[in-house]
Amino acid sequence: MVSENIETYKDFIVSKNVMNGQPVGYTLREKQDDDTLSGWIVLSVKDDETYVKDPNNFTTIDAQTMANYQPLLLEIYHSAYGTELNWLYDEQGVFSGFFDIASNQEVSLAHVLTRGML
Repeated sequence: MVSENIETYKDFIVSKNVMNGQPVGYTLREKQDDDTLSGWIVLSVKDDETYVKDPNNFTTIDAQTMANYQPLLLEIYHSAYGTELNWLYDEQGVFSGFFDIASNQEVSLAHVLTRGML
C-alpha cells in the first residue's frame, strides 16, 4: 500500500498500448535528466522492438493516472534506479510475479520491495 501522498510522485513514461488496455509487460527505472520524471518506463506485453523505437508510441502520465492502469507500479515506485523487471502472468492472464533481469530469476513483490529502494 502506498504510504505517502501520490501527488508527490513524479511522472511515468508509458506505452500507449498500456493506456489502451494491454497488461504491463516490462518496467525499467533509470535516472532521468528531467526532474519531473520518476525514471519509470512502462511497456506492455505487446510492445516489440519496432514499436518501442517510435517515440510517438509513448506518453507521460502522472502517478494517479498510472494507478488507474496498474496500481502495483505505485508499490514499487521507490525501487532503485536500474530496477528492470519483466511482468509475469499465468495462463488466465492474472499477474503472478516478476522476472528480475539483474538476478536472472523469477522474484516476488516482497523481493522487489526489499532489494533496494531510493
